[in-house]
Amino acid sequence: MSVIQYAVNGESIKNANYLDPQAVDEDADDWEYEQIAQDAAEDYWDNHDGWESHWPLNIELFIDAKSVGVFEVEMETVPTFSANKKERAA
Repeated sequence: MSVIQYAVNGESIKNANYLDPQAVDEDADDWEYEQIAQDAAEDYWDNHDGWESHWPLNIELFIDAKSVGVFEVEMETVPTFSANKKERAA
């Protein structure tokens, strides 16, 4: 299992956050790293006040303390709906 860390907007590995360890092949391609970057963005949003950030963010991934690149991650807008029953006029 590999140790996965990520740093946001130019922070160093000293300030990096951790994701749960997972198996990452040495032959991993950019698509796999992009998926991990998306996981990092979700973790940042949920657990590290990411909702206060201005998106898109640059997230640098570290696999076993080695940088595998910087990824620009955008936040998709998800609409939320609410409904209230209207009273009928008499």
